[in-house]
Amino acid sequence: MTAEPLAYRARKWALQHITSVTKRPDQHDRLEDTDWDVLVVLDACRYDALQRVTHWPVERCRSPGSATGHWLEECGRSGVLEGSYVATGNVNYANFDVGAAEVDHVWEDHWDDRLGNVLPEPVLDAADDFLADGNRPVVAHLLPPHAPYVAAVGDTWIPAFPDVDVWRRNPGREDEDKLSPQVAMASGHVDMERAVAGYHASVEATWEAILPTIGEWVDRDLTVVVTADHGETFGRWRDWKLYGHPNRVHVRPLVEVPWVVFEQAQPMADDGAAEGVQEKLEALGYVE
Repeated sequence: MTAEPLAYRARKWALQHITSVTKRPDQHDRLEDTDWDVLVVLDACRYDALQRVTHWPVERCRSPGSATGHWLEECGRSGVLEGSYVATGNVNYANFDVGAAEVDHVWEDHWDDRLGNVLPEPVLDAADDFLADGNRPVVAHLLPPHAPYVAAVGDTWIPAFPDVDVWRRNPGREDEDKLSPQVAMASGHVDMERAVAGYHASVEATWEAILPTIGEWVDRDLTVVVTADHGETFGRWRDWKLYGHPNRVHVRPLVEVPWVVFEQAQPMADDGAAEGVQEKLEALGYVE
């Protein structure tokens, strides 16, 4: 099976140790301080990538993990998902106990062999089923924009990086050994410019896919937080010449993730028509 180049592995090992002591992550503190009903986790979504494709204000927060397993380990340690109802497209939840009341492993029935991914819709539907049953809080852990990158054209999801098989096996071996995205990138099996473009297409498509459902939840007076477990890297200098999302490497592209809160606007008090007009004018900036 193809392995990472030795020089790359050494650099990654060094960064794992150099960055082990870093700025304190604040993502779980924010979750503790927010009275959220639904947490939408976009797998491998960088802060700057989401900021680039959305017109919605996006804040940044710092994740405690640089890969899903590490993030789930920290969730178990902090208890931030304790008692939650989880709908997940990511198989890692089968290996970690985060203290959830129930976990719906959506990937078991909705893995798309053609795309090598789990699309957002069945995970969102499973989360909505939890909510319909009166369960709170609910976590919807989407697999996109995690590789292999997928995007929607109309109502159809297609590979955003056309050569899906390169992520899953070594094209140079007859036995078709599987490759992880990180190894495929680091060993030169992936055109990085196309990969970057595919990743941004996947981030944008995933964001657009979740907005209608978030709108429905907010209409039901639910508070929704959108964030990510970790980011992604593409071998560039600002990515510290890393690929994918190596475990326990606390560099900015991997731990700086988005933070967006959606909630119903609180109605203004209306003690009379005239006072209401005055307040509205002041709110719009027409009256000092």
